[in-house]
Amino acid sequence: MHVTPPPPPASGDDGNGPRHEDDQHAHLPYQRWDELPPVDVLIPDDLSELDAEVATYQAELRSRRRRERVDRLVPGLRRLRARRGRRHRPDLLERLDRRAQREAPAGRSRHTSGAVVALIVIVLAALGAMVPLVLAHPRPLAPRGAVPLASTSVLPGAVGGLLPDVPLSTARTSRPATDLRPALIVLLPVACECPRAIHEIVSQTREGRPIPTYLVAPWTDDPSLERLVRQPDAAAGLAVGYNDPGASLSRLYRADPRQPTLLLVAMDGRLVHPPRTFTVGDRLEGWLGALPGR
Repeated sequence: MHVTPPPPPASGDDGNGPRHEDDQHAHLPYQRWDELPPVDVLIPDDLSELDAEVATYQAELRSRRRRERVDRLVPGLRRLRARRGRRHRPDLLERLDRRAQREAPAGRSRHTSGAVVALIVIVLAALGAMVPLVLAHPRPLAPRGAVPLASTSVLPGAVGGLLPDVPLSTARTSRPATDLRPALIVLLPVACECPRAIHEIVSQTREGRPIPTYLVAPWTDDPSLERLVRQPDAAAGLAVGYNDPGASLSRLYRADPRQPTLLLVAMDGRLVHPPRTFTVGDRLEGWLGALPGR
């Protein structure tokens, strides 16, 4: 709708109107009415077109009421807010955001939220890539609890007897064989090239309730031991390797010189089964199931 200003008063004023000194606009420079620009007033056809303005106004009112309630509950908060507003200096992120807004091309988002989301995605992707590496080399299971060794008259080497108290060693530590309980002890042949057999043994000990597994080489610094413990096609880090410098266990349990020999040891240190030679393709479900607590 176009509104035209009213015409100026006639030059022959009768003097009954307001005097020049009473006119509040007398200080304004004189301008002809016909020189004033037209005024365009937009009147909506439907009040629903003003919903956005009404919602914004109501949101401002609600925000103001919240601030007033907080100010009443926390005395001095208004003065603190005003003081912080006077002392505020834009930090680095705000300065970067303002620079990005100035440099962003038209039609492109000018918010830093996109950069934040991208950073989060990169971090999550990096963590996801680390998960397979962690799972590929988990730490072997630790012995369960402090169960005392069984008191038995059965001699070491027989079913129901304890393992002999001989020292087993690694490059950095040593421990007695009687500490390996409960356990599946795999007595390796000399320089055993048997990664597939070790892989199948370890895989079956992880089925159901896992059993701590130990690979014992019959002499010190066996070059095959580290490979069998670490390589993915063998134990893949799911077993602990030890050296038996005097081959005491291999001689006591008459280990096979060509294939791995298995010893199943209960939590109290007793031998559960007679020693068993393992060949590729053997299944151990029933044999391992005799371990108490499995």
